[in-house]
Amino acid sequence: MRICQIHLRPFRNFDHLDLDFGAGGVLIIGDNGRGKSNILEAISYLSLGKSIRGARDQQAIPHHGTWFDIRGMWDDGQRQHQARVFYSAEEGKRVFLDGAPLQRVSELVSQFNTVHFSPEDVALVLQFSAQRRRLLDILISQAYSSYLQNLQRYGRVLTQRNHLLRQLGQRRADSAEAGVWASQLAEPGAAIRRSRLEALVELAPTLKSSYSGFSTGREQAGIIYQDAELPATLAAIPSTDELRTTLLDQLHADPVKEQRAGYTLAGPHRDSFGFTLDGESAETYGSQGQLKSILLSWKMAESRYLQTRSGHQPVVLFDDVFSELDEMRAQQLLTLAEDFDQVILTAPRNPGAEIPAHYQRIELSN
Repeated sequence: MRICQIHLRPFRNFDHLDLDFGAGGVLIIGDNGRGKSNILEAISYLSLGKSIRGARDQQAIPHHGTWFDIRGMWDDGQRQHQARVFYSAEEGKRVFLDGAPLQRVSELVSQFNTVHFSPEDVALVLQFSAQRRRLLDILISQAYSSYLQNLQRYGRVLTQRNHLLRQLGQRRADSAEAGVWASQLAEPGAAIRRSRLEALVELAPTLKSSYSGFSTGREQAGIIYQDAELPATLAAIPSTDELRTTLLDQLHADPVKEQRAGYTLAGPHRDSFGFTLDGESAETYGSQGQLKSILLSWKMAESRYLQTRSGHQPVVLFDDVFSELDEMRAQQLLTLAEDFDQVILTAPRNPGAEIPAHYQRIELSN
């Protein structure tokens, strides 16, 4: 899979921009502030229907503007597809696929897969469990529309249960309702946990092997979920019914504490997964170079995971990827990138690495 064209009318700092992308590698260079990162964000919008940065749609509207419009075309190896994401403060967000409007933004997800890396991800993802959950949820949602539906359903029920807990804390509701909402929460919650465990078990070997290349075998990277080692195989993952029973037990564990807090204290929305180096917390003990190498290895694992699910390689988007990478790690990254149909890199005018000659170069002028 590769993106062929993107048209911005307008988006972020661009009043208008038209780019054609060739097959294989693409290098976008330019001074800081020219919008290199914004181009990758726009490509991600066509994949996810929202900002990969977690920004609100309103923030992507140029200053003094009232709307943005992103259009792109990609090739999946069999045919070309077109997508459009339009947003205005008055009309809201509208998305189109091959010229036809979609009823829901979520229908765009999984049509065109991307994997995105940016330097700020290192601090956000490796230090905050909410960001790690978001990272994992975006990945699985691109692979399975049912997972996104479970997330949305879980979020709706969670909002209702939290509202009830606040009412119970004020003695304005019947405590019997809590059990009803807990049962409704446990069904999508158990499915979410099982999907996460399945994904992590499949991602772990690629993460480990990719990181070994970055570290030249000096240490091993791993993944933990809920502060515990992952099951060794997919067959060892608890069933959905078992996970549902466990989640119900957690939801019923301390009703008084939940009522006092006014929100649900257990569930997938509070679960965590993390990375390890030789069995120790990477977040606690890893250097900046090690942390960046872990996240890059995770992105390699994401790419393989999506390829296995869809039969198409995702477009790999690496924003300012060579900053803080030594020569050995930079070369290892470029070697790994050769295995993908299309990799789009951004870099300053001096990339800090020897980019292969076959990469298409796009320079953003001042």
